[in-house]
Amino acid sequence: MEKKLRHSHQRDMIYNYLISTKDHPSAEMIYEDLKKIEPTLSLGTVYRNLKLLEELGMVKKVTSVNNVERYDAMTSDHIHFVCDKCGAVMDLPDFDQQLLKEKFGNSSYGNIEWVNVILGGTCAKCRESK
Repeated sequence: MEKKLRHSHQRDMIYNYLISTKDHPSAEMIYEDLKKIEPTLSLGTVYRNLKLLEELGMVKKVTSVNNVERYDAMTSDHIHFVCDKCGAVMDLPDFDQQLLKEKFGNSSYGNIEWVNVILGGTCAKCRESK
């Protein structure tokens, strides 16, 4: 028997926050921003709801920057760039991950069904501020 999921205003707030940003925030970043409009929100609530949203396939953990997990509401396969200097996480929509699937998809590795590629370096903003 499947457990019925109760509606949660706080979960909705967290999910709406994630779909409204391209910043790939951490749980702490989400908490700090939402606490301003929902003073009763706790950091534990943010973590629990992120875990649940991830289990439901509504968000993904993208990467860890300085040992802090970052989240994304865009769950389709896409590639990320992480700046080593400022920690920014950005989508690289023009990178064709389909080529990776085709190249390695039916190889001795097995069947590739999803792609998670993270590129790292220095973002344009940090490069310009040198």
